[in-house]
Amino acid sequence: MSNSDGTRNIDAGNKRVDQMDRLADMGHFPAAVNAGATANIVMTLCVTWLLVPRFPQPWAPVAWIALVLTLNLLPVLLLRLTLRADMPYPTLRTMNFVHDQHKFSDWVYVAASANMAFWVLTAWALFTVRYRASTLATVLAIAALATFSPVLLRLLRAGR
Repeated sequence: MSNSDGTRNIDAGNKRVDQMDRLADMGHFPAAVNAGATANIVMTLCVTWLLVPRFPQPWAPVAWIALVLTLNLLPVLLLRLTLRADMPYPTLRTMNFVHDQHKFSDWVYVAASANMAFWVLTAWALFTVRYRASTLATVLAIAALATFSPVLLRLLRAGR
C-alpha cells in the first residue's frame, strides 16, 4: 500500500518507536506498556489526592505538575544520553516499557506530559470541590479506563 506521494505505508504495529507519527500509533503498544502508563497516572492521582488538603495555595497544582513532569521526564533525558547511532529501535508491538521509554520521538513526550497535566489538573480541581474517597475512586476509574483503553479496544476488535 502506498501514499499519494509514492512512499510506502508502514503498518503501525511494525513502525519502530522512533517512527511514530500519530497518536493512533499508541494503540499498538504491548499491554504491559499501557499498564505501566496507567499505573503511573493512578499513582500520581493518589498522591494528588493526598496533597490537595495540605496545599490550598493557588500555586500548588502548578508546582505539583512541574514536579510530576520533571520526575517523569528526567529518566528519559538521562537515558537519552546513552543513545548511540547503532542502537536498535524496537517496533511498537515489541517495545519494552522500561528499556525503550527514551527512544520515542520528542512529540510523544509532549503528548504524554499534556495527558498527565490534564489528569492532575482535573483531579486537583475535583478534589478541591469534593474531597471524598468516592471522588478519588471515580477519578481513578475514569483515568485508568481512558489510559488503558487502547488495550481494551484491541481486545474488543479481536473478539469480533
